[in-house]
Parts: sequence; C-alpha cells; structure tokens
Amino acid sequence: MSSKRLKTVAVHAGSRLADSKSQPLVPAIHMSTVGWFDSSEDLDGALDGKDYVYSRISAQNTALLEEAVAALEGAEGCVSYASGMAALRAVFEAQNLQRGDRVVMPGDGYGVTRALYKALCARLGVELHALSLSEARAPARILELRPKLVLAESITNPLLSVPDIRALARACEQVGAALAVDATFPSPYGQRALSLGAHYAVQSATKWLNGHSDALVGTVSASRERLAPLRSMRLLAGDVLGPFEAWLTLRGLRTLPVRMKAHSEHAAHVARRLAESPLLERVYYPGLPSHPDHAVAQAVLEGGFGPMVAFEIKGADRAASFRVLEALKVARPGPSLGDVCTLVMHAASASARRLTPEERAAAGIRENLIRVSVGLEDPDDIVEDLLGAVARGNMP
Repeated sequence: MSSKRLKTVAVHAGSRLADSKSQPLVPAIHMSTVGWFDSSEDLDGALDGKDYVYSRISAQNTALLEEAVAALEGAEGCVSYASGMAALRAVFEAQNLQRGDRVVMPGDGYGVTRALYKALCARLGVELHALSLSEARAPARILELRPKLVLAESITNPLLSVPDIRALARACEQVGAALAVDATFPSPYGQRALSLGAHYAVQSATKWLNGHSDALVGTVSASRERLAPLRSMRLLAGDVLGPFEAWLTLRGLRTLPVRMKAHSEHAAHVARRLAESPLLERVYYPGLPSHPDHAVAQAVLEGGFGPMVAFEIKGADRAASFRVLEALKVARPGPSLGDVCTLVMHAASASARRLTPEERAAAGIRENLIRVSVGLEDPDDIVEDLLGAVARGNMP
C-alpha cells in the first residue's frame, strides 16, 4: 500500500485484519476487552503480543487504524492514544529528559500544549523555551540552545504561522535533537512531516482524520525504533484508544483526501473574500500572498494551504468578539475544528485560554482574534455569515 497514492491509501489501508477467503468491506467493531484461547500455549504467545488477548496490550480496531494512519503518514508504524494531548505527552516522556535538558516549542502555538509541556518540564527541572519557529532565525536558535526535543506545529494554532520543517530538521540533526511535528491542522493530506525530516508526526485525529466530531483520538507516527518506548509505556499506563473511537476514525479517514481538498478550497475562497472586507483589521491564511510565511507554505504544504482561517475584527474587544460569535447563523461557535460544519471560536478565551496574558501578548493573540475551521457549506454562505455576524456583533 505504501506505493499507492494518498487517495488510494485512505480508502484501503487498514482494511484487512486477518487472512480469510471473505473479508468484510467495513471492519467489525470488536468491543470485547479480552480474548480467550483453547490452547495455553497460544494464550502465552498472545500475552507476548502475537495475538489479540487484552485490549490494553493490543486490539483489532486500533491495529487497523494505526496501520491506516501509518500508511497516510508514510511511516513505519503508528501508536494511537485516547486523545491528541495524550499523544503529545507520550512523545515528551519518550525522550527520557533529565534536569537541565532543554525543550523548544512554538510560542505562538496551541495554549494547552504549552501548558502541558510547562507542567512536565517543571516537574523534571527541564528548561522550556517558547520560540517563534516560523522566523528565519529559528534554526540558529536551536543550534544555540541544543535542546533534546523540539516540538513544532505544521501550521500554528491559532495564528497560522508556517515553520520551515526542513530547516528545523536540519538544525535538530546537527544537535541530536528529536523533532516532533503536530501536523493536525494540515493533516497527512497537507503535510507528511516525516518526509520533511521530522522524527515524529503527531495528530489530534479527533479533528480532520475523524472529520465528524464524534471520537477523541491521538496518534504518533514514526520509525519502529522510536515507537518502541511509546508502545511499551502505553501498555503499562493504559492510555489506550477504545475500539468504537478507532472504528469511527477509520471510517472518517476513508474520505480524508476528498474532504480536505474541499475544506482547503473553501478556506482559500473565504480568506480571499474576508481580506477584502473593511470590517476586518487583518486576515491570517498561508495561501494569501500577503502572509509572511506564504513562500514557506508553498514549499512545505501540499494540496493547498489548509482548512483554517483566522481574522482580527477592527476595533473589537472581548465583549464585541463574543457578540460576533452569538450573531452567527450558519457557522457554529465551538472550541474545536475538523468537522464538516464551520466552527468558529474566540482564540484568546479558547485555544489560548491556558496562556497567561503576557504569553498571549507575546504571541500576538489579541482579544479581537477569531479562528475559523472552514466547513463544507457553500463558501459564499460562510463568508456572508461571518461578515454579517461581524457587522451585527461589533456595533458600538
């Protein structure tokens, strides 16, 4: 399957569990947590991982999902988790960091990730450095700091900066740092981070891979060697993915390329229209030539510039931004992304909620910033809804 193109991989990878003359077109949902064996020898082998015996060790539906995600990412393997945050924590813990070690992450990235890594670093006495990884000097800063782990976001949340993953990977290689990339925003459709030099590709598969807001899922794709400690710790810690969530996500990713093509095309249309509005102070979208990372985005993203748009409302404070959300008629206010419907959120109070006011200010996340996960509605209806809500909600 690795030699096939992405659309084919999405449809067929992770569809065959065992050799049989008859295979179900849609995999069954294996809800049992335990399997039993007539043979004690077979049971003993299963406990060594040779068969499915207990779902904390391995399970049929998660195995199929992991096979499919690994194929989409172009990876040797994948380990799934009960959430994207659990996946990010697993990558951190797999580095065996010691007091005095350094970790680098984006200063303008997802606030919950930053809060998690701050807590983990504080517990171990590890230094955490939040940098603007999309700046040209970011690789040089990595060379100066010599971190053990660098976490990047393919497209940052919520300001949609785009770092040069290849340049970061070269810097990490020089200092022996592991490079993990949270590629949730573009999904494997828009970026295969491992092919750009990353060691780990992390997905909050809750979002675009699932595509329907009905399963909480995280994945880490990497080489077999790098996944071994993650798999061992997951077995012990038990932060495993349930079979129904795995089944739902596998169902969702079958249409990933088709959905992402439409989402990205709609986002480009929405961004262009919003950029023309005098009601807005600024529009953030990597596909706009005015975006500071437009050239980098052309080099590191595939299939368009992603499904996310953000904008700042001219003259709005938090109260006005909230009124704009309440004035929406088509899009839905919600602190997530990746659904077929358009989801809109106030960044400072949602994705950046865990940041201090000083950290938000340093990142450039202001009270008038709105993030949009562009859905599959008619893009002109989305534009009219957004601008109509801004006009109604931002009145003095």
